[in-house]
Amino acid sequence: MKEKTKQGFTLIELLAVIVILAVIALIATPLIMNVINDAKKSAARDAGYSVIKAGELEAATSGLDNITPPFHYDEGSNLPMKGTKPTKFNLDIDKEMKTQLRAWINGFCVVKNYDTEEVTLDESKKTEKDCVTEVCRINGLEPPVIQDGMIPVSFDSNGKTIKVDTSKEWYNYCNKEWANAVAVTNESRDKYKNASAGTAITESDILAYYVWIPRYKYQLWNVEGKTSSPQEIKIEFESKSTPKSTGTKNGEWLTHPAFTFGSTELSGLWVGKFELTGSQSSPTIKPNVSSLRSLNVSQFFNTIKSMGSNYGLSSYDSHMMKNSEWGAVAYLTHSKYGKNGEVILNNNSNYTTGCGADSAGEGRTSTCKNAYGSKGNGTYNQSTTGNITGIFDMSGGAWEYVMANSKKQDGSFNTASSGFTSAPDSKYYDQYDYNTSNSNHSISKLGDAMKEVYVSSYEHWYDDYGYMPYSSYPWVYRGGYYGGNANAGVFYSYDVNGDMGRNHSARGVVVSN
Repeated sequence: MKEKTKQGFTLIELLAVIVILAVIALIATPLIMNVINDAKKSAARDAGYSVIKAGELEAATSGLDNITPPFHYDEGSNLPMKGTKPTKFNLDIDKEMKTQLRAWINGFCVVKNYDTEEVTLDESKKTEKDCVTEVCRINGLEPPVIQDGMIPVSFDSNGKTIKVDTSKEWYNYCNKEWANAVAVTNESRDKYKNASAGTAITESDILAYYVWIPRYKYQLWNVEGKTSSPQEIKIEFESKSTPKSTGTKNGEWLTHPAFTFGSTELSGLWVGKFELTGSQSSPTIKPNVSSLRSLNVSQFFNTIKSMGSNYGLSSYDSHMMKNSEWGAVAYLTHSKYGKNGEVILNNNSNYTTGCGADSAGEGRTSTCKNAYGSKGNGTYNQSTTGNITGIFDMSGGAWEYVMANSKKQDGSFNTASSGFTSAPDSKYYDQYDYNTSNSNHSISKLGDAMKEVYVSSYEHWYDDYGYMPYSSYPWVYRGGYYGGNANAGVFYSYDVNGDMGRNHSARGVVVSN
């Protein structure tokens, strides 16, 4: 009998074949993908190496001082060059700081580590933003002057004040993280001076918070004092040992005048982080308390002077903020190293220091909507940096007297209602020419955050009032008050007679003697 010919696969056999193929695919696919991925990584590493070598060559040619990154990698020509996207890389290759150079190449983060001199991939960085930040070269940045009772600090994720190890990075102006320090009580000073880094500083032991404003020069943009609009202020840090920049024309550079204190050239200023608090006999600079008010200018001046030797700061000159010093903070604030935008006001009608509104145009309130410390070390739009490391109460809160005086017609010091009987040492105040109108900006000075930010007769940037001191009201207060809108702002200025206004406060500054 003839056997029957087999016509095809049975269903079971077909299923078995499919299962086998699936298993093979399951095994082979990752292997193939790994090979492809490894090839991509290798290509990215090679391309990144080329970019890095070009960056190092540029840095060597420029002496590491004149680099103008970010650079970009042109994938079409396979040559690293200055240009536009698709890929930029970080050219911060200061070997003294053991930094890295990072390049985002074909979806991979290529890193050169200057500790090991190796070029590798950092696969924890999944996006260009994570891998590469725009370069921020800080040539000439003077380190903060830490003497006597000043304790350098940073802030943990809960906003607590922590002593830092100054041999390691504890501030980063590229990241808008300004250096902070505190003065503490006599009883606790030795304890914290000898404490190890990482020690939390008890709030009740803190007398004053300060923020370091490093010496810098800025590019002039409105020397004539004509109508101007908000723009990034170009700043470059510089050492006090370098020759001062003395520009007088738009586009030229000028060392900010606040860093010349009498005949002394300063490497920076320690500025009070908050408005003055406490009492006339026991002044403090603290958050979340009502600011000290209802003193005349001379009383504020003498009260802040007492915070030097009495607070363990005998190697510093403690003084009331000058108008030029206010300008130095305002310009750093409106640079790439600061918030670089409008600082949200403190709209708390109880004058509680460190508070902030939700928006620039918000009205006054008796509640502290965004209290200092309530966001840990996160976002604080009422700060000059937008974070906890900046300076607070420079928009809103109380009106802040600054040491600025428009002289009399005969050229003498105009005491008005300030309580002064004679002029203090000239290093402690900015003198303005005799003036007969509070709309006359011709007496304003470069760097004072009044001249270059002029908009119109009574207006500065962001609709801030821009009134000038004059013969009848020769003193100046800054920052406005909690009322908001035109009544507050970093660029706000107003004329006043120097009396004991119930809404007036002041701010302390210390500089190294």
